[in-house]
Amino acid sequence: MVARFWALVVMALGLGIVPAQAQFNFLPEIRGGVMAGGIDDGAELFSSERISHANVELLFATPDLNAWSVIGELRPHVGATVSFGDEPSYGYAGLSWTLQAPILPVFVEASLGGVAHTSLFSAPEDDPSRSFGCAIGLRAAGSVGLNLPAGASLIATLEHLPDFGACGTPERASTNLGVRLGWRF
Repeated sequence: MVARFWALVVMALGLGIVPAQAQFNFLPEIRGGVMAGGIDDGAELFSSERISHANVELLFATPDLNAWSVIGELRPHVGATVSFGDEPSYGYAGLSWTLQAPILPVFVEASLGGVAHTSLFSAPEDDPSRSFGCAIGLRAAGSVGLNLPAGASLIATLEHLPDFGACGTPERASTNLGVRLGWRF
């Protein structure tokens, strides 16, 4: 139920800002794909059971952020990752810095921001996951992408979601690996 809520929020944001394109393209890129969850637990990396999440991300353009950026493009992003199984889904927001290779159709990207897990709403009342320190955290991600024709791109993303032991338990970080397609407008 909560996962559907996050998916609807992201879709509503995307639909609500598309008509606002006059001279400035406020939503220049949408990405979507699948993520393999928990790749840091030592199990087989390329197992089909690992692909357990769907991801959608919106990247926005703000000319004020890029006015001082000589190298690369700094863009706010918002996204959601929905679990197919019993793992928590999450929504996230932050800033992404994209660096395009000078001649090659390749780019790299670093992202940093906050994340809110569905356990904030769905965990039992006395569960440590429900506390603000555990369900709200940090998201750091790195991506390598290949620009394709017609504004499309193929992107490999590695993300890390640490909780820094904020619930009074040992740190329970999650590291996920994903493949996404992006579309620039």
